[in-house]
Amino acid sequence: MFGQNHYTNSAIALSTALTLGVSVTLPAAAQSRFMDVDSSYWANPYVQALTAAEIISGFPDSTFRPDQEMTRAQFAAIVSGGFPKDAVRESVNFSDVPADHWAADAIASAYSSGFLSGYPDGSFGLNQPITRLEVLLSLVSGLGIDTINSDISALQAFADSEEIPGWAVEAIAAATTSDLVINYPNVRQLNPSRNATRAEIAAIAYQALVNEGRASAIASPYLPDTSVPIVTDPAEDDFTSLVASLGSADADVRKAAADQLAAEGAKAVPDLAIALQSDDTQTQEAAAYALNEIGAEAEAATPTLLEVLRDDDELVRALATSTLAQVGLDQGVLINLLTASITNESGLVKDIAADALVEIGGDAVPALGNLLQNEAINALTKQTAATLIGDINQANQIDDLVLQSAIPILTNTLNDGDSDVRRAAASALGDFGPLADAAIPALASAFTGEEPDVSKTIAASLTKIGQQSVPGLTEALNSENALTRLYAADALWTLTEDSSLILPTLVSTLSDGSVETRELAALGLTYLGRQASPALPDLRGLLGDDNDRIVDIAQLALLILGNRNEPAPDLGFLRTDADQVDSVPAIAEVVGRLWQRR
Repeated sequence: MFGQNHYTNSAIALSTALTLGVSVTLPAAAQSRFMDVDSSYWANPYVQALTAAEIISGFPDSTFRPDQEMTRAQFAAIVSGGFPKDAVRESVNFSDVPADHWAADAIASAYSSGFLSGYPDGSFGLNQPITRLEVLLSLVSGLGIDTINSDISALQAFADSEEIPGWAVEAIAAATTSDLVINYPNVRQLNPSRNATRAEIAAIAYQALVNEGRASAIASPYLPDTSVPIVTDPAEDDFTSLVASLGSADADVRKAAADQLAAEGAKAVPDLAIALQSDDTQTQEAAAYALNEIGAEAEAATPTLLEVLRDDDELVRALATSTLAQVGLDQGVLINLLTASITNESGLVKDIAADALVEIGGDAVPALGNLLQNEAINALTKQTAATLIGDINQANQIDDLVLQSAIPILTNTLNDGDSDVRRAAASALGDFGPLADAAIPALASAFTGEEPDVSKTIAASLTKIGQQSVPGLTEALNSENALTRLYAADALWTLTEDSSLILPTLVSTLSDGSVETRELAALGLTYLGRQASPALPDLRGLLGDDNDRIVDIAQLALLILGNRNEPAPDLGFLRTDADQVDSVPAIAEVVGRLWQRR
């Protein structure tokens, strides 16, 4: 969610933990262990069963991220660990799979056992999202399911069976008759070319366990009935009963109706637009959810979506904002709408608008810059605008023309009267890295006179900008503020690895400053390892200090330095937990909050 997430390029954490040869049984009263997979979620039984058996797991923040896509490497880890099979062919070396890659062994195993193959160019596509078609084909192949005698008529269960490639028809028919296929939200839609989500893979993998006799079947309305052919219903476009169900007192009924209407796409939009104007809050929310799920095809509902931006219900406004970002509004109109939302809204609506502006990219920067230069705009909006400019640069490279305007605006914002705005501007400049070198004089000038939190951000940003920041950081070692000196020392060590440049500062701070800054200085010396040897006499001198905390930290520092370790790349002063947080997108929180209501 905005305010907790900088859009950094980071490796996708592997979330699957695998065991071999398990038999899976779901307890009758199993409760969800993930905050984003509640008991009403369609794939909850599959997710809970597989996580209980340690075939797939969630993330450290107690989420499962069911709608997140899975890469081919991650899927290889699932099949190699969850479905152990003898090798049927010799392993090969894929051009894009380094020997020390975390999934190298799993990919080799998945290939040799027949689950997955590579591409004609010799690559595996390890970071490429895996499609639903590939998942089903992999399991049919790896499990040795008979395709020669498959019943092609089973594909009549799918309204989109023509989207199955001709060469894959027999295998998908075999997957269907073997009950591997799970189609959510519309049981009639196979969606073979769509990237598979983590929830879908959990469901299909569970069905594969059932096929092998290693798990008990779970009743599901999303398991295709191959005995019932698709018949065109003349009244198919009459969604009256489904729209009526959007107002049901039962949340499960509301969600099922909304999902079915969303699956109908553009055909259901007129009815959903009418439902969106209902006086019933639950009907409105469910209709807004369905329109957002439909996305770009909900364009016909644009006038109604714009109207409900004034609705009293925060979830309706948030979902309407998200949908409007998808329906193809003129970009200038959309940017104006979104910047108005981050100015006038708070909470979920503001978060949705912020995410949408980052998605737009560099074209949104001039409008955000205008907010920063507008004296009538409140401090919180300016803080948001500055942060978003940095986020946009990280997610979508800003072109030179926009860059030339953004850097001066952010630099001028360092003079804002609000410290949070100044900190956001400093952080955004750091997101530009060496491209923000023109801002170094302003950052260095602001550094020494700032509050500790802002100084810390400025030091981190100067570090990101690079070597050109060294003179300004060196000057900051003379600051009267002990914390400023320590932040400058950390940045200089990171950039230069010159201990002689910063040792005098660390040593002098051992005896000059608050207890907290003295402790930090001692800690910084431990990060220097053997490079801190000249400071050992000064640390020993602290053993006679009147403050027990200082004595304890000095003893610990001496113990660590006695090992003469290699120095660390930084002193630890500028690290923040927030830099490592990868938060859930705002729309996921909106949807989660909607269906948590009872």
